[in-house]
This record gives sequence, C-alpha cells and structure tokens, in this order.
Amino acid sequence: MTSTAERFRRFAREAAPRSRTYAAWAATIAEDDELLALIDTLPLADRQPVLVLTAARFTGLRPQGDVRTWLEGEWDAVAAVARARFTQTNDPRRTAPLLAALQVIEGPIALLEVGAAAGLGLLVDRYSHELVDDGGGMHRLDPHDGPSSLVLRTTLGPGAPVPRRMPEIVWRAGLERSPLRLDRAEDERWLRTLIWPEERERAAQLDAAIAIAREHPPHLVPGDAVEGLRALAAHAPVDATLVVWSPAVLVYLPPADRTRFAALAGDLGGTWISLDGRRVLPELGARADAVLPLDAAARDDDFVLSRDGHPLAVVSPHGDRIERWVGG
Repeated sequence: MTSTAERFRRFAREAAPRSRTYAAWAATIAEDDELLALIDTLPLADRQPVLVLTAARFTGLRPQGDVRTWLEGEWDAVAAVARARFTQTNDPRRTAPLLAALQVIEGPIALLEVGAAAGLGLLVDRYSHELVDDGGGMHRLDPHDGPSSLVLRTTLGPGAPVPRRMPEIVWRAGLERSPLRLDRAEDERWLRTLIWPEERERAAQLDAAIAIAREHPPHLVPGDAVEGLRALAAHAPVDATLVVWSPAVLVYLPPADRTRFAALAGDLGGTWISLDGRRVLPELGARADAVLPLDAAARDDDFVLSRDGHPLAVVSPHGDRIERWVGG
C-alpha cells in the first residue's frame, strides 16, 4: 500500500504545473512526520491530498498561509471537514471526452452520470466546445439553441477525430452519494474551494457552468454508485439510448465495488463511458496497456477514456487534452 508520504510527494509533482501553492504544501507535508501522523488518523479514503488540502482551505487556510502551522493548530476542524466531505471535483472540461465518445451513439440519449457532484457534467450539450486539431485548426460546436456563455477548449492529438455534432439528450440524471446543491451556500463554497489556488481560468469556467446549471438545473439523486445505479437507470425513457457516464469516480470505490460497478454498467442494455486511471480497473488497464502502451511521453496522471470497457484514447485528468485515439 502506498504510504501517505508518497501520496503527497506524488501529488506535489502532479500539482507543480498547475498550482505552486498546492505543490509547496504537499511537499512540506510529505517530509513532516508529525503532519503525516495527523493525516494518518483519518480513514484511508480521507487521506487524499486534494481532500486534505481542500479541507484546510475550507476551514480558512489562505494560499499565502503556512500549511504546517494551520494543520497543527486547526487539525480538529480540518479533520471534521475531511471526514464529512468528498472530493467532488465537478470540472466541466471533462465533458469534452464525453462529447467525443458520444459521436457514434445515435440519439435520442438518456444520460446518467455517476458521481455527478453538482451535475455540471450532465450539461455537455449546454456548453460550447472549441476543439484544436493537431494541425492547429480550430473547430467549434455550439449548443442546439446557439452559443453558450461557457466555451471549453480542448486539444486533440494526432488521430483524435473532431466531434461534428452535439448529442440529442432527452433525459439526464446524476447519481451522487452526497449531491452538491447550488441552493446551499456551503455546498457551493465547497465546490469553489475544490478549485486549486492559481487556477483562475478554471475558476471562471466554474462560475459560468454554475450559472448555466442554475438556468437548467440537473436532476440529482442521492445514492450509492453501485446500489443506486440500476434503480435510477430504470427511470430512463425506453425509447432513448441509455448512456452511463462515470468520469474519475471509480477510484473512490473499493476494488470489489469497482468490479461490481463495471459488471452492472455493462448489463443495463445501454452504453457505458468511463474516464479513469489505467490501474483503476485491472481488466481495462490490461487492454489499455495493449493498445495505448505507456511511453516516455506519458504523464503519471493521464486517464484512459473507454466505451463499454474498450479503451478509446488517453485523456488529461480534466479533459482538456485528448490524444492517442484508438477507438471508433
């Protein structure tokens, strides 16, 4: 099992290009035995670096603050938040790989997102998408009713097809163990705190996505990813193609539940589209290694986009880069 120190060291490396604050805080924690001992009092699932650092900021730690002093002085409050909340990074950029994977699926579509947080990932057809191909060409897809106030830009690597049409989504619902409701001030504050320090563009995108979600509120249902899936899927219209969308959520399930989820998602009679690390599901990881082998250019945190258990492409964790496409 990976130690807490190694998890924070790894996170410091991954965070460095995006947030110097998080990179510095994680590096500090990784080398401080007393802070590691505090974090190790949390349940294993609550020791995730993003969750711990977000909980610290939620309780008042500022980007210019000293993470060691804050955790030592405010640990009870930080731990309470880490135990009560979840990493619910609801990044609308992840809808770009969903859009790409939906291109071969005929509508109308019933979209069911697992781990939906505030439901922003259900609004793929409410956002404008700018797609930059490997030759530098710009392609744009707008919602059916015209350009959106949120424009998401995605870079396409060699071979990645340019999405040409918006999906026809006639039903959408999100399954989430603890839905984030935008009419609750603390839920919205948590969602905003999940944006890393220095990520100003991402914060602006979240602002725009929240405004769209207020205008088109997604239907969110509290429930377990495995136990609640079949019940929610039963409400989808029978004359629509069911698409189960699980972006970066299976990693938070115990391994046995991941396997159960994969079996269930493939047994509902629709299509399952996932976006996960290649080691989250061993069978999918083996397939990915065969058609998308790791190479010197691979990033530690890259995800694999798949459809019905078959790898399609390598994708950046937040969906703003799609490359090495091998799918149809």
